[in-house]
Amino acid sequence: DVAGQEVAKRALEIAAAGGHNVLLTGPPGSGKTMLARRLTGILPPLSETEALQIIAIASVAGTLTDDLLTDPRRPFRAPHHTTSAAGLIGGGSPPRPGEVSLAHHGVLFLDEMLEFPRHILDGLRQPMEDGHVVIARAASAVRFPASFSLVAATNPCPCGNAGNPRGVCTCTPMDARRYRARLSGPLADRIDLHVQVPSLPLAELSGGAPGESSSLVRERVAAAHARQAARYARLSRARRNAHVPGRWIDSHTPVHADARAVLLRASTRLALSARGYHRVLKVARTIADLDGQLEIGPAQVSEALQFRPCAAEVIAAGASG
Repeated sequence: DVAGQEVAKRALEIAAAGGHNVLLTGPPGSGKTMLARRLTGILPPLSETEALQIIAIASVAGTLTDDLLTDPRRPFRAPHHTTSAAGLIGGGSPPRPGEVSLAHHGVLFLDEMLEFPRHILDGLRQPMEDGHVVIARAASAVRFPASFSLVAATNPCPCGNAGNPRGVCTCTPMDARRYRARLSGPLADRIDLHVQVPSLPLAELSGGAPGESSSLVRERVAAAHARQAARYARLSRARRNAHVPGRWIDSHTPVHADARAVLLRASTRLALSARGYHRVLKVARTIADLDGQLEIGPAQVSEALQFRPCAAEVIAAGASG
């Protein structure tokens, strides 16, 4: 269903294969929402354990339906930007699961992410890092699972037309910087794949060749999941590359010397934090899994770096130097 947008489709395939988080930035009408809604279609079917967990969470939240009982599927949750902190993260008395838990083993889609209040967005940091959320009350604390892939979409500026050849941006540079600053640095650092989704020419939308079917992409994703399941069989929580401690991947999976050199050079020029360094390595590990390679090579690291902000100049410098 998706014409063009090859970079965004590749990013979603990587996200599906490794459990990574994605930020799609582009003008209105560029296809961000449609891309996000297709992500569950390239995820493998639920295991019995995953299906039971999803049913249990829905039961506690009071959202259990007959359809979910008879045909459980990976959830796709898309809360509105007016959702409260309790609605997104969980809360109430007694505590009930929020959207992050209802998206367990599925996708949490935040359309117009920067329209959410910043303090609510920062509440995502714990579940994104730990795979669960803890709701504390005076008498007790309740822990709900919340292992999801975050897909967020945002406009490049308040009017949405920055960089859009078919529109005129009416925002000042200060307006655009202030708008982007609604996404805090620590939260942005937890998003592995930053993707530009440009507005496509109408000729490309109407006359392009058919895209690759979801079933073929799903086969590659399932094969990558199988490689990760074998690799992390002895780890308690980890199931996907995104959930594994970065140091474990750094020390337990082979990384080619040239790939490590590219990553170290990029870390310096991009001023990556330790978390950012390891997240690039995790994305490269996922790309290697999709390629069926045991070792992380320079090509996988270079592709992973393309999804970090301001990385293009570093990759170009690395290729020339």
